[in-house]
Amino acid sequence: MKITAKNGSDFRPKDGEFSTTTLVELVPNASSKRIPANILFLVDASSSMGGDKWSMVRTAMNELVGSLKDDDRVSLVLFGTNAREVFPLASLAENRGAMQDAIRKLENPSGVTNLEAGLKMAYKAFEARDQADRVKRVNHVILLTDGFPTDNQGYRLEKFDKFEKIVAEHEHITLTGVGIGSADDYDSDFISRLSELGRGSYYHANAMDKFKEGLQAEMQKLQSSVVGDLTLKFTNVSARVMRIARVAPEIVIYDIPGNAKNFELPTGSMTKDLTSFLVQTSSQGNGQDEIPLFSVEATYDGANTEKVDVKVKTTEREADLGQVDQDVFRASQVLQVHLNGQQIQASLESGDKDKATRLIQNTTRIASNLGQDKVTRALTRLANDVRAGKSVANELATIKDEAKKTKLLIS
Repeated sequence: MKITAKNGSDFRPKDGEFSTTTLVELVPNASSKRIPANILFLVDASSSMGGDKWSMVRTAMNELVGSLKDDDRVSLVLFGTNAREVFPLASLAENRGAMQDAIRKLENPSGVTNLEAGLKMAYKAFEARDQADRVKRVNHVILLTDGFPTDNQGYRLEKFDKFEKIVAEHEHITLTGVGIGSADDYDSDFISRLSELGRGSYYHANAMDKFKEGLQAEMQKLQSSVVGDLTLKFTNVSARVMRIARVAPEIVIYDIPGNAKNFELPTGSMTKDLTSFLVQTSSQGNGQDEIPLFSVEATYDGANTEKVDVKVKTTEREADLGQVDQDVFRASQVLQVHLNGQQIQASLESGDKDKATRLIQNTTRIASNLGQDKVTRALTRLANDVRAGKSVANELATIKDEAKKTKLLIS
């Protein structure tokens, strides 16, 4: 695998504090082959999932199990008042028919939404496979839910720390969240946050076509994976790391350690597409001609890339400071759309409609320039609903969903 890095500008001020944005790109070898996957469907089986939703979920899972490769493994865990494993992670080559039969015979959902029990059972299913058996595979959870997490009595939970902790501590298993139905009925912020911590995708499936589109996109990604466990390794960190985000093939923002000089960042699986990360740092110029920022390499399935040393030159010429790399600028704009969506929601929740309106206008302009048509349309609907005083939950969830799907290919 090849790794490269370039800065938004190779020149920064000779004195004083400054920020730098670095684009790190990874390209797999042309000879890289698809690797099999361990896929666990973690499905909300509470009473609100009944009727058309349950029929839709069963049909979709059955079709997906039918479309996966023989060397893939699949498991199904349901959670309602309690969690139960319908079938363990097992090879499709030997169990495909039995799995599809078990899905067809699933009983109608009932009970409350005990997501904690579901998550614990889901990750335990992966632990049942020994380490040698899990390597060089994509290990992935697909969470399907239409509601808010509750306790055993059905009372809605307001704090999500325990869920986030469960997902975050299983750093070599990725998770994608699918919110089913209206975003008024589930917490899109929470499901999106779990997906961020799980280094996976997020889908707002408020209609049958969007539900199928989301799951098909997940399957396509899993079926084209050539790396099961990609980790960025940062060493000799001299700058202060402010943010690290994957910007291609979709956006994920990572939790990062404070001022650590060396740290590793598990990022999940990788397809044959270019995978790109933005690293935003802050440094101090002290008159020196060159300032080191950090060194970075990638480890993947027992192999390593070369190490890249990232540094900037300093200058006192204004013309040098005005130089901007267009690839880094575009990647930064794509990330800004995603971040603005979060700020828009925060502004609306605090009652500051004027700030939200300014952010919506700014984000619409950026998304339009980037050609993100679905995001632009969702922002237009959002602006109209804000003016009309309507619920904006679905529009905000759609923006979170669509703004993550960058498909950004930088030459």
